[in-house]
Amino acid sequence: MPPRWSPEEDRVLRRLYGQGAPLRAIAEQVGRSQDAVSERRRTLGIAPRPRQRPWSPAEDELLRAGTALGLQATAIAARLRRPAEQVRRRRVLVGSGRAPRAFSAAEDDAIAACWTAGGDVEALAVALGRSAGSLRLRARKLGLHRPPARPRWQPYEDAAVRDGYERGLTCAQIAAELSGRIATAVAARAAKLGLATYARAWTAREDRDLRQLARDGIELERAAHLLARTPEALRARARKLGIPAPRSARTGRGRPWSAREDELLRLHAALNPAALAELVDRSPEAITQRLRRLGLRAGAERSPHHPVPARRGLTPGERTAVARELRAGGPGRQLALARRLGLRPAALRGATRQAASTDAPGVPASVGAPGAAPRLTAAPPRARAR
Repeated sequence: MPPRWSPEEDRVLRRLYGQGAPLRAIAEQVGRSQDAVSERRRTLGIAPRPRQRPWSPAEDELLRAGTALGLQATAIAARLRRPAEQVRRRRVLVGSGRAPRAFSAAEDDAIAACWTAGGDVEALAVALGRSAGSLRLRARKLGLHRPPARPRWQPYEDAAVRDGYERGLTCAQIAAELSGRIATAVAARAAKLGLATYARAWTAREDRDLRQLARDGIELERAAHLLARTPEALRARARKLGIPAPRSARTGRGRPWSAREDELLRLHAALNPAALAELVDRSPEAITQRLRRLGLRAGAERSPHHPVPARRGLTPGERTAVARELRAGGPGRQLALARRLGLRPAALRGATRQAASTDAPGVPASVGAPGAAPRLTAAPPRARAR
């Protein structure tokens, strides 16, 4: 799953958003999706920008004239003081969009000369009035640009990603152990393996379950276990829903750290903070802060991985992967997915049917009848593929 936001990324978001940069540009700058940028903006309490002002007839006329003259969207956007993306969308709506112009023989010769000499593609793009991406696509069509094929993930690499998530390593740390892989590739593969569990959208059923757990007075850690979420996520969601968050049963709040606890953290610094919290009876947040103070958190500041229980046979990340990949797939896709998740096909089919029937409307998944204590549905033993 994507790593947690760093202070530097928050500063970039505040600066670019305040300058009126489009969400797409901000997302590219911080290496995240536009949805992630929007959600982080709300989390930071940054006021939303005013809605897009309506287009006037004069602006539409100027847009048509600029397009007819062959001006690029960026030039028209600067004249209208609007983002270039708005200009591109408006051109289509008013029927003045242009089809991409064909490459001329002279342009093809310039591209061939640039690739043969190893020249500056960006400079050539400016000289030709085209984007660097379009030049690369044209070079590929001409047989000049042959980007290396991405190698398939091997079983030992999948095992390294699984082990890294279990140890609480960051995606960058996992990538450092794999030759030719980068952090974003590790995060994408983790999603394919059903390991990307957190930072997922809350469903209406989970909101109902959280309200029920709060009414029943269930302790925070158990509620987080039942919903397969972190305690911090439960607190944040409760604030958003305007309900009191479940209270923590940890007794270590405000208790000074002892030398024995510090020694335990030093011995097991590589463990996940959530696992260490169980050992010393403190919250994962307190563990993380203490590790940072002891200088043991370097390189793992943005680790997003936590132990996740399997509910109804699958973890939340695995259920997401199953729903995404079996939406339009046949038996062959199911077999490949079962092999990737390390499950026997029969076990995957059974767990999928059980999750679908249990998640049906009107059938609480993690909360019993009103007034009753929540129950955790035990996951059946997994039949791992061999």
